[in-house]
Amino acid sequence: MGKLVKKLFYLFSDREKIQIGIIFLLMLMGAGLETLGVGLIPAFVSLLGNPEIIEQQKTLNWLYIQSGATSHQIFLLWVSIALLAIYLIKNAYLSILTYWQYYFLYRKQVSLSSRLLRSYLNSSYTFHLQRNSADLVRNVTSEVPQIFAGVLIPMLTLVTEIMVMICIGILLAIAEPLSSAIAAIFLGISIFGLNRTIRKQMSGQGLIRQEQGGRMIQWVNQGLGGIKETKVLGRELFFLDAFQRSTEAFSKASLFVGLANQLPNLFIDTVLITAVLLIVIFSLIQGREIQSILPMLSLFAISALRLMPSAKRIVSTVTNIRYSRHAVDLIYQDLTDLETIPQAVLSDNVPVLNLQNLIELKDIHYQYPNAPKPSLSGISISIKKGEAIAFVGASGSGKTTLIDVLLGLLTPNQGEILVDDKNILTNLASWQQQIGYIPQSIYLSDDTIRNNIAFGLAANEIEEEQVCAAIKAAQLEELVYSLPDQLDTLVGERGIRLSGGQRQRIGIARALYHNPEVIIMDEATAALDNTTEREFMQALEVMSKHKTMIMIAHRLSTVKNCDRLYLMKSGIVADVGTYNELISRNKEFQTMAQ
Repeated sequence: MGKLVKKLFYLFSDREKIQIGIIFLLMLMGAGLETLGVGLIPAFVSLLGNPEIIEQQKTLNWLYIQSGATSHQIFLLWVSIALLAIYLIKNAYLSILTYWQYYFLYRKQVSLSSRLLRSYLNSSYTFHLQRNSADLVRNVTSEVPQIFAGVLIPMLTLVTEIMVMICIGILLAIAEPLSSAIAAIFLGISIFGLNRTIRKQMSGQGLIRQEQGGRMIQWVNQGLGGIKETKVLGRELFFLDAFQRSTEAFSKASLFVGLANQLPNLFIDTVLITAVLLIVIFSLIQGREIQSILPMLSLFAISALRLMPSAKRIVSTVTNIRYSRHAVDLIYQDLTDLETIPQAVLSDNVPVLNLQNLIELKDIHYQYPNAPKPSLSGISISIKKGEAIAFVGASGSGKTTLIDVLLGLLTPNQGEILVDDKNILTNLASWQQQIGYIPQSIYLSDDTIRNNIAFGLAANEIEEEQVCAAIKAAQLEELVYSLPDQLDTLVGERGIRLSGGQRQRIGIARALYHNPEVIIMDEATAALDNTTEREFMQALEVMSKHKTMIMIAHRLSTVKNCDRLYLMKSGIVADVGTYNELISRNKEFQTMAQ
């Protein structure tokens, strides 16, 4: 439990830890009020049954005189009203405290979800290459809420109920020491045995819930994300069966925790009633008269009625905490791993990278984590501003890896990339702002054409003139203005309502929206038909007079007019020259051209 609390504390700021401390103090006051409520009822019952106590008890007699009551009946009326007021104040206080607890926790849930998503978004590209997006989605949308619903709220409940039980236990120990000791021993042994029975299973079931929850999202993503292939290949049953297996395992774990929460209630009912009856039996064996044990019996009966839900909640919350603690372990691990990575901090002395003359790649080496061999080995290239260059070669030759290094997504294990003699890592954001990147596979959100072109910008930040200019450059005018809603046309999830070529052109328009200085294309024209590709390349040729063009292409017709081609093989530059130079001397390039 100590390690769990330590991990939970990492999720809270110092200010929030102080707020938690205040909440615990208020909870302690609440437990005192609960105890007061329990202790007053037997005394009130005793007073109703024997009003003569008013004269016999000094405090009651003083209150009787001070109240100005003319009879015992009027005094009992005032006592009843006072007792009612105490209960109303107690319950109002506990209601406000409960609201504050939940308000604090759910505000923190929003904050923690945002903090985790921020960590994922700010993490390195390599991190995302190694993690399944379904697990990250599960962590943000399911595991964070699980921490609050399954650990933090149960912990607050556990502390509250333990405080109440301790206070009531002290009250009972003062009133009836021997009987209370017998009841406490009997109750403690019973709950300890019950807790030990279900303890080990709960941790295992919680891990199953976590694993299968991620797999459920994964199977849904894969089945629906590739719905065209799923339907054409007739694989609906495969994804349905896989999802059903994960769901059954998830539901079985949920069933177990549900039973572990509910079945102990019956056990606790039996134990508490047995404890009260044992006290009665023990008192009768001692020879005590019924009339003398009635106040004591009413105290234990009322205490049992209050302790019964407390005991149930304690068992239930302990069960939930064990079941859900893996969510804390997971989120704590991700946050500590990602937040301890040093982040680049910009200062006034950091140079702004603005390409004026030259991009240099000097002795670039890169090897993916856990990969058996390097993807890049000693790449050195110089690209002048305004040049158009292309990387060509077979699949797996390192072209895309080199582009990812140039984009700043991957940090080379050795070497550096310089923009006018300044390392791009000194101000990566400044460098990336100058790049228009067009990938082979375009991601489109389920939004309008306009919002997909101005991707990630709020409506009031979108410049209509820049959207129109990007549409024209990407050869999208005919498509957009033929649609009824034009720029407000919804493209569907991942652009499913558009053809592959149309999606690609929206991706091209997105890259051109900011009027970038450098345009990087990774098979950007692969999904375009020949006519559209030719028109697009003509537009690029016009732009290339004042833009720097870097591209990857398998279709060599798109790179014929480049200033230089770099033929890559096994992570090195095997040859370099113009299209005509390579076609005349390099057999591998000749084979590619054919």
